[in-house]
Amino acid sequence: MQDKTLNANAQAVLDVLRADMHHPTAQELYEQVRHVRPHIGMATVYRILHQLKEQGMIREIGRDLECRYDADTGHHDHAICTQCGALLDVPADVRIPQEQLLRAAQSAGMELSDYEVRLYGRCRQCTQQYH
Repeated sequence: MQDKTLNANAQAVLDVLRADMHHPTAQELYEQVRHVRPHIGMATVYRILHQLKEQGMIREIGRDLECRYDADTGHHDHAICTQCGALLDVPADVRIPQEQLLRAAQSAGMELSDYEVRLYGRCRQCTQQYH
């Protein structure tokens, strides 16, 4: 899906991100985008990711070097493999009553704006590798 407001570099970053379901880091995105935009720089990729996030076109998951990017901006939860670090979408809808979320946020001294459930364990590949 082409977005007419994006330049060629930004469109390439968004296209690569939409095609990658493994929530890549900025470095991983840069390496993939270079295949279609060989002259793009790392600073440009960071700038584009920031702009796409500000425009609500992508989500940023995590912080700093561990930050990953997701083109699916709808509410969904994630599972993280404790062996290989894979970050996967949880296809099931995890429901937590709003009153419990508000109570948990208040107890942490937070005003709730959004939430995400994260499941931790070993992914299918890592489980098969060690059995």
